[in-house]
Amino acid sequence: MPRSGPARAAFFAVLLTALVCSHPAAAQEQSETVDLILISSHQHDSQAFTQGLEMHDGSLYESTGLYGNSSLREVDPTTGEVVRQVDLDESIFAEGITVVGETIVMLTWKEGLALVFDIESLDVVSNHTYSGEGWGLCYDGTHLVMSNGTSELAFRDPDDFSLVSTLQVTDQLGEVGLLNELECVGDRVYANVWGSDSIIAIDKATGEVSLTIDASILAENESDGYNDVMNGIAYVPEQNAFLITGKNWTSMHLVAFGATQAPQQESLESIPLSILKSIWPVLLIAVMVVFLSSMRLLSAIMQFLMMLLFKRQAEQPPLPSEGQQGAGDG
Repeated sequence: MPRSGPARAAFFAVLLTALVCSHPAAAQEQSETVDLILISSHQHDSQAFTQGLEMHDGSLYESTGLYGNSSLREVDPTTGEVVRQVDLDESIFAEGITVVGETIVMLTWKEGLALVFDIESLDVVSNHTYSGEGWGLCYDGTHLVMSNGTSELAFRDPDDFSLVSTLQVTDQLGEVGLLNELECVGDRVYANVWGSDSIIAIDKATGEVSLTIDASILAENESDGYNDVMNGIAYVPEQNAFLITGKNWTSMHLVAFGATQAPQQESLESIPLSILKSIWPVLLIAVMVVFLSSMRLLSAIMQFLMMLLFKRQAEQPPLPSEGQQGAGDG
């Protein structure tokens, strides 16, 4: 009979692996959530299809999109009034912007072109080319950080826009796609997620989402049109706050991110139950395997006992017949 020890050990090793892998919350910590604190609200041009938002030296710069309506403008952050504006060619769909030195760098959606504007005159002074789509852009002091609507961030050289490295953005559920407008602050990249009322903070070193901010309260009084989504994050360092708006929104809001809340965790009592719920098919298979193995073992033992019984019977001498017994008595 074959030995069942190694097979059974391998089986339980597979079972243990399934146990760990089937409960991802135990392997990866959830991101923290923070409160959104509304400081003030301000007017915003409802005709502005906001693609990028950036504060610099007290002025707010905004890029607006759509073919035939794309522009770069300077906006008064208190009143929302457009101070100056340059309209782009009808063939350009403007996307995210960021300030680098005395220039503003602007992405375009499908044109593969990064336009560089002089911040004083808003004239185009140079441009760069790249492959793929352009969505959000920010500058961390060393690299330009760019999104393209996927879960990937591209780090680029600000001098020639060459690609330096890429980073996948993930949370406890996997890759986080549709990354849109970006804002670089310290060791984090804040991002709008297209179609979502949440803002995420991404660890620039690992790509993990470290904070999630629910900003849905800001969208309550805005249009619920398909494209009228939250988009636009500008950090205001003097107040350690952020200006938030959206495409065709009537308002922009100065907000702060409050005290962090511990990620929701399962209680110790619920963890075993949660694990059992997630691996019950594996356990069912395990019971069946053990049961069938026991049946095979029982069958083998019965066969062995039957073999011993038949062998013993074969070795015993035959009993004398009645005729033979009568002849012996006579």
